[in-house]
Amino acid sequence: MRKANEILAMRDNFGQVAKCCYGAVHVTIGPITVSLDQAALRTLHDMLSEAIEKEDTGVEELEHPGASLLHAPHLALRKVMKLKH
Repeated sequence: MRKANEILAMRDNFGQVAKCCYGAVHVTIGPITVSLDQAALRTLHDMLSEAIEKEDTGVEELEHPGASLLHAPHLALRKVMKLKH
C-alpha cells in the first residue's frame, strides 16, 4: 500500500480504510488490503449492506445465483479490485 494521506475509518484489532494521495481507497482487514476506486468502494458498500440486511431478516437465497464471485473469472475481478497480501 502506498503512503496514505487520510485515515477514513479505523477499528482497533480489525482494520482500517485509508485514502491515498492518488485517490484510491485502501481497505485493510487483518493482513489483507484491497485497493478500490470510488465506484468500487460504493459497490462494496451496497453489497455488504445487502448481505447484512438479508442476514438480519433471515433471507438465505441470492437474488442472482449465477452472479456468485466464486464462479466469476479472475480477470473480471481484477477490474474491480486489486488484492494485496
